[in-house]
Amino acid sequence: MLATYGGNIEIGNFCSVNPYTIIYGHGGVIIKNYVRIAAHSVIVPANHIFSNQSIPIHQQGLSTKGITIESDVWIGAGVKVLDGVIIHQGVVVAAGAVVNQSLPPFTVCGGVPCKVIKRR
Repeated sequence: MLATYGGNIEIGNFCSVNPYTIIYGHGGVIIKNYVRIAAHSVIVPANHIFSNQSIPIHQQGLSTKGITIESDVWIGAGVKVLDGVIIHQGVVVAAGAVVNQSLPPFTVCGGVPCKVIKRR
């Protein structure tokens, strides 16, 4: 499912997005070339603001930084990519990871939160 919600989703050449994956566009998503996104992944370039306790969360709006996924990246099944992240070229993200920070080029990463496991 591609849901722009007023933002943009750009997908490069030779990419695959497998079943039950959701890509939101609030803050903008750029997916470069040769990217593989496995099933049941979610890419969310926005986050709810919740700093003011006297206002309901749904009334506080969103922050949007955007997400970039560079070329030659493999995102495993069930991965969640959160706002503000850059997944650099050549990264492999293990199934089930929650990516809440940018990942260095040519690394294998996984976990909750996602961390570098090794270089590839």
